[in-house]
Amino acid sequence: MRVQGRSARVVDAILQAVAEELGLVGYADLRIEDVATRSGVNKTTIYRRWPQKRELVIAAVERLTPEPEIADTGSLRGDLLELLKLARARVETPVGRGVVRMVQAERAHPEVGGMLRRLRIRHAEARRAVFERAVSRGEIPRGSDTALLAELAMAPLMNRLVHLGLEADDEFLRVLTDMTVAGAVSGAATP
Repeated sequence: MRVQGRSARVVDAILQAVAEELGLVGYADLRIEDVATRSGVNKTTIYRRWPQKRELVIAAVERLTPEPEIADTGSLRGDLLELLKLARARVETPVGRGVVRMVQAERAHPEVGGMLRRLRIRHAEARRAVFERAVSRGEIPRGSDTALLAELAMAPLMNRLVHLGLEADDEFLRVLTDMTVAGAVSGAATP
């Protein structure tokens, strides 16, 4: 029992170190030696479990970026505001920065492109759920393009945090939420 607990802590430390290193240097320059140093283990411990760097990075990204838990507050406005707060909180962590950097810089890399596409699809589906619930509650018109609405809600936040390097305070999230909801309610996202 004790070995399993220690083993789990070692795995967690390694995967956390991978994400932090990705945030600093990206996939191409990620070195197992640096991950070992950061996590406090021997590199043989890492290679024994993950023989290739690609496998290690996939394990780290999949473990540390679980599907977002989207709150059901009973309203589109409440759900969307919670979604945006969750996204902001994730991007502001070292792990979140590492994943975002990898998505931006390494998306065409043959070893990680497929994994990143799966990650984007998984998260996009979770974000769409906010708008699909709003359709089912009658808050926005049937036939609304929920994928487009989810993209429109997230793009300004990611642009501000990732591309511009600016903060996204609660007031920014409130305005973004209100603008997105107003457009959705008006039927602007229906064909």
